[in-house]
Amino acid sequence: MSFLDKEGRLFGRLNVLDAAVAVLIGLMVVGVFAVQSGLHTTSGQVVQGETDIHIAVQISDFKTLDPNLFKPQQTTSITIRNQPRGQVEIVSSTCERIQTVVGDNRVGQDPAEPNGYECFVVLKDHALVTKDGYVTNGVKVKVGLGIELEGFKYRVYGRITDVTAMNPATASTTTSTTKSTTE
Repeated sequence: MSFLDKEGRLFGRLNVLDAAVAVLIGLMVVGVFAVQSGLHTTSGQVVQGETDIHIAVQISDFKTLDPNLFKPQQTTSITIRNQPRGQVEIVSSTCERIQTVVGDNRVGQDPAEPNGYECFVVLKDHALVTKDGYVTNGVKVKVGLGIELEGFKYRVYGRITDVTAMNPATASTTTSTTKSTTE
């Protein structure tokens, strides 16, 4: 006895298309039970809340004639892991000349780098809170990641040195309050 007969039925009783639909419905039912029982997590279950974050960026060996390029309350475009994030607000910035040891253990301006600066920039962004950390626009934001800042007059590379929630209380489950207002 063959699996398919002349009319395309399995074992002479069930149409192939009907069998395929039955298998798909069965897989869907298994998937729903897996998600509901907690065996499989979806993206909605991974997100624990939302918050505004501050991202501290260190830009080493920044060569410029104008160290005041990063002005507070202005925006800059950022790129993390080669993925453009978009515009974020600059909260604060400080740029200091590169220092070196000169003579008998005195620290002074590096004569080899008259236009070299060490800059620290704090950015404000909105992020989702997950168990792995903060995610902004689909990109995880963590200490040590390279980041690119781009404005009208600059395009520089730095490292993320700190990521903190601005409102730790709102970083908790925002989704539970959303559910209660929709019910």
